[in-house]
Formats: sequence, structure tokens, C-alpha cells
Amino acid sequence: METRVYIFAGFLDSGKTSFINDTLMNPDFYSGEDTLLISFEEGEVSYNETYLKKSNTALEILDYENFTTLQLKQLELKYRPTQIIIEANGMMDLNVFVKEKIPENWNVVQVLTTINANTFSMYLNNMRSLVYGQIVFSDLVIFNRYDKSIKKSMLRNNVKAINSNTQIIYEFENGTIDTTNIIDDLPFDINQDYLEIEDHNFGIFCMDAMDHPDKYVNKTVKLKGKFIGLDRLIENGFILGRQALVCCEEDTSLIGMICISPLASKLIPEEWIVVEGKISTSYDQEYQKDIPILTVEQLKVVPPLKNQYVTFD
Repeated sequence: METRVYIFAGFLDSGKTSFINDTLMNPDFYSGEDTLLISFEEGEVSYNETYLKKSNTALEILDYENFTTLQLKQLELKYRPTQIIIEANGMMDLNVFVKEKIPENWNVVQVLTTINANTFSMYLNNMRSLVYGQIVFSDLVIFNRYDKSIKKSMLRNNVKAINSNTQIIYEFENGTIDTTNIIDDLPFDINQDYLEIEDHNFGIFCMDAMDHPDKYVNKTVKLKGKFIGLDRLIENGFILGRQALVCCEEDTSLIGMICISPLASKLIPEEWIVVEGKISTSYDQEYQKDIPILTVEQLKVVPPLKNQYVTFD
């Protein structure tokens, strides 16, 4: 019989324990359940004994460096839980944990990642591979301690480059949620009819255009990227793209845009080009929504960029 498992990921001081405490007090979560909480991290906030008792939750603390799969099985036999909460350690490799460490009958139904919005860029610059591991499996990313001085586009685009399917919530210091879905800190003037996208803004433009294609319709856009290959479905269509560094040089994510040009078949893979043309939209079956299409009016082959990777500063 499968046991439901919820994994709470995030670095130390990211608010994991507080989030779990809040979850334990939600009757929809604990009603009729026997919960086992396994913590691999002792942070600044401890678990509330009253919450544990009321929610019928047993707490076990394990050393993330020395635990075994057998230990996890023994805890399941000891408590016979109907559901399990895992508080992951920020230094854990979640890929190894999920694929190699947890018992076969444990079914991971949701991974939630908490991130301190104030320290995210520091972790990203200094421990990118660990940030990648915390986000790549996550179904929901919660940026807490968010305030309007922090660039939402930087937070969002770095997360989406790692995991395009995850949902993102921005939580203010007072615990309220930013309910606006507007990225209003774009590094170019969206009100202009002509947009010349600077090289370091390539990723920000492409991702915002994918999320909000309608606001770019009929605008003329000029941008630089690599010819990735021909589009399989659109006549004369091709992918203009660049790689975003999500973990290391061996682990990148393609960021790009579909373009249309009669010259598409003459282009060489990995060739750098500058394109200029008008944006329209077309419904895409894979994404189940409208996506932006750039119809090329001018195209020129250019030398490669010195720094070819996309960033979201």
C-alpha cells in the first residue's frame, strides 16, 4: 500500500519549519490522518508541541548525511502513518533522495520549496547547483519576505528556467500574498511599438512574451540569438534561442522564440543571427495556449556573443 509523502524543501532560514507548523494546523490537512513528520534539519524555529499533538503528528529527527532507507522503513512500521511530511535539509540532493533513498511504497505527491526572497540571489550566485536541486522537482515555490524593492522578474525567471511547470507565490513580510500576476520591472519600455532587446535581456523578454504574448502583438522586435533548428510544425519556422545556466555548464535550459522566415532552411545550427520583425500569436497544442511568433523582416548573421549564457539579473 502506498503512503503519501509531502516534501518541504529550502535552505536554512527559508521558513520551512514555520510553513510546516502552519500546515499542521490546517484541519483539511490533518483531519482523519496519522502523520509522521521526519525532519532532516533543526532550524531557528522549533515545532510546536501543541500543533503536533492536535494534528496527531509524530516527529522524528534524522541526520541527513547518515540516514538509511532501512531507517525510513522502520519509522513507517513504528508509526503506521497515513501520510508523511519530510523537512529536507538545504544541503540534501533531492534527486538522489527521491530516486534512491525513499522506500518504494512512498509516493511523493507534492514538493514545496520555501525561499527567502532577500537571500535568493546570494544563494544563486554562490551555490547554484544546490538552488537547482531545491527547485527542479518543486510543484510550488514560495518566496517569503518579499517586498517591492526586490525584482520579481529576477526571482520568477530564474525559477522558471529551472522548472517551467512550478507555481510561484510571493509572500510579504507580514504574511500576506502578492496577488498580482504582473511583472512590472521589465528592463525595456513595453509601451513602445519598437523594442530593441539588449543581449543581457534576451531571457527576460522571451519568458515575458511567452507568459503575456498579447501585450507584444504587432510590436516590432529586434533581438540576437542562435539558430537552434527548424520548427517541426510551422512552415519556414525556426527556433531562435540561447541557453540559460540553471546548474552548471553541463546543465542548461533552452530559452527562445519561434520565428518565421523564408531563409530558415538556409540557416546553420548554432549560427548567431540578429532578427527583426513583428510579433503575432498562434495557438500551440503542446502548451495549450497562445504563444508569440516573430515574423522576420530583416535577418543578419553576426559573430557569437562572448558570454553566450542567458542570465536574469
